[in-house]
Amino acid sequence: MPRLTRVVVLPVLRRHWALHARRCPGAAPEKRNALERTYDAFVETAAKQWARLQDAPRHSPKDYARRTIQTILDASRDPDEQFLVELGGGSHPARIEVRFPAALDERLVRRRLAKLAAARKNEHLWRSRAWLATAPILAPLVATPITKWPIVYAFWRWQENARARRGAAFLETADVTFIADRSLDALPNALDARSAERAVEGAGAVVAHKRRWLRRNGRDLGGTDDDDLAYG
Repeated sequence: MPRLTRVVVLPVLRRHWALHARRCPGAAPEKRNALERTYDAFVETAAKQWARLQDAPRHSPKDYARRTIQTILDASRDPDEQFLVELGGGSHPARIEVRFPAALDERLVRRRLAKLAAARKNEHLWRSRAWLATAPILAPLVATPITKWPIVYAFWRWQENARARRGAAFLETADVTFIADRSLDALPNALDARSAERAVEGAGAVVAHKRRWLRRNGRDLGGTDDDDLAYG
């Protein structure tokens, strides 16, 4: 049976939605090539280091380092890219189950997801190629004492865009089931990360990212970025 990926639509502020994707257990383990295993190891190591930074006391050097890194990450990818990256990280083919608040029109949910897939597929294809093209330029850094962070960042952005392109293509072609979930109607109108995490496990970080992105684009959500940083 193909792997099931569950997507939850979480309205954060009126027409602005956060999209949370999570692959469900039960399918056979995915086969990973050497490059994918290298990237997976990099992500796992980065996640452990990030968790340590999140545990740092407020206003400590590690806390300020976390805030700086979070700003860079937020500037590097928008919430929709983050969703597509998660969607594109699994094996194919697979099924998608989309759960959305019953108050939303299913046709609207279908249309917005279809538009997202169509708009982002080619965009992330060209972005991934552009980041790959930086390899010959950055390669000489390997043989110098200069920091290797530009190489790491370029490698990360190449892989993120490649996965986002796969996620968009996956969303466009997969077998998708839409389910109106009345329990999601009880979420607050201006959804916060804490409420999202209580309703859907793992959704707190997705909503926190969306709230920071909206705030940086002039939307008044109340509170500050500090309220959301605990969720990454």
